[in-house]
Amino acid sequence: MAAPRRVYLVVLLLVVALAAAAGAYWRHQAGAKTAAAECDTPAPPPKPVTPPPKLPGFTVEAGCAPGTEPAKASAPKAPNAPKK
Repeated sequence: MAAPRRVYLVVLLLVVALAAAAGAYWRHQAGAKTAAAECDTPAPPPKPVTPPPKLPGFTVEAGCAPGTEPAKASAPKAPNAPKK
């Protein structure tokens, strides 16, 4: 008669372990959702598929990312400016 009791004990321990794992997973997901809800900065935009146009005097400003310094923009030169 000890075998059926042991089977019930094993099944009960599996159910308790699954319940504990489900609770831990639920708490982890709830914490991640609240952290994402409190975030002030949006996700960065996806990389552009098309390259920027190659026009004279056209410059692309470097974007700033978290933890980096913004690039210093130089003044664009006129394409046909008279030389002194």
